[in-house]
Amino acid sequence: MISNYTVLSVPQWLIFAAITVMIYGWLEKKKVFGIIGSGIFVSLGLFAAYALVSGLMIPENMLDISKDLSTKELFNPDELPVEGRLIPFYWGLAFNGLLALVALLSEVYDKRYTKTLKIITASISIVLFFLMTAAVRV
Repeated sequence: MISNYTVLSVPQWLIFAAITVMIYGWLEKKKVFGIIGSGIFVSLGLFAAYALVSGLMIPENMLDISKDLSTKELFNPDELPVEGRLIPFYWGLAFNGLLALVALLSEVYDKRYTKTLKIITASISIVLFFLMTAAVRV
């Protein structure tokens, strides 16, 4: 299990750092900053994939079956810890990292669909950011 700070703040900072660097690269017409921005999204995707695969997103007391189960409601989504609520968003970040890797490679090899992939990657990241924030506030 990772701390709530790492679960929430690292993706937020990396998303906005990547978008800022990519916008700066577009405005100043510097290819290096576009590559750095895509690289930040790829690293965020790797972080999300590592957190999912290694089991860091599984809450500690989620799989505890030492208590007797009641006949009422077995699963209440409101009682789910932060890590459990953010698992779908981390899957989205991992997919977005894969898409950013394609954007990064297309920029390195000067393909014409680079800007489209970057816009899609940035849009998905912004949507995931706001959905993550909304899921935590519930």
